[in-house]
Amino acid sequence: MEQKHVKGYLIRGLAVVIGIFMVGTAVGFFKLVAMGADPFTAMNTGISGTLGMQFGTLQLGVNALLFVIVFIFKKKFIGFGTIFNMVFVGYTADFLMWVLAQWRISFDTVLSRAFLLAVAVVLICIGDALYISADMGMSPYDAVGYIIEMLTKGKVSFRAARITSDIVCVSIGFATGLQTGIQWKIIGIGTVVSAFCTGPLIQFFRVHWSDPWLAPYQKRG
Repeated sequence: MEQKHVKGYLIRGLAVVIGIFMVGTAVGFFKLVAMGADPFTAMNTGISGTLGMQFGTLQLGVNALLFVIVFIFKKKFIGFGTIFNMVFVGYTADFLMWVLAQWRISFDTVLSRAFLLAVAVVLICIGDALYISADMGMSPYDAVGYIIEMLTKGKVSFRAARITSDIVCVSIGFATGLQTGIQWKIIGIGTVVSAFCTGPLIQFFRVHWSDPWLAPYQKRG
């Protein structure tokens, strides 16, 4: 039984690692095509540009602040996946963009950028599906909505809290992006697509792939 437990933990851990690197790669693609990104990435991109700070470092700092909130109010949401998400999504995006710059690979046409945007959406959905199905901790940003729901005793639902936090992130991203003239690069069609498509696609990949694959390795009892 112990060996089976260890094997399950390792497989779920591997799913987290693969999923988070896929998400980080998707975030890098969002930033590269400059056609808008998900709300959290948009906010962190705007702030990092205004402060002249590396994106991965800024995102880690924001995640650390949110982590403190999660630790205070909902420790059970914290796990290996939480820490790995905090540290590696931003730096994976930075590394990808650095590599492409070194190889002088660019996507200058509208068609190539649209294609890369579609790839980014699919990648982030598959990565999130793996990360969620592994059930090894929640990202600090995802946990905030549940904490708000808990603190308001259900008066504010998770859905309402998440929509509100996304709006706040988009607003901060736009406001800070104005300072460096990148507001329409971080808020755009990619933001709209993320808002409407990622939820259903994540659910699709979970139901048809990641949940069935990882179910035999989940914790019991």
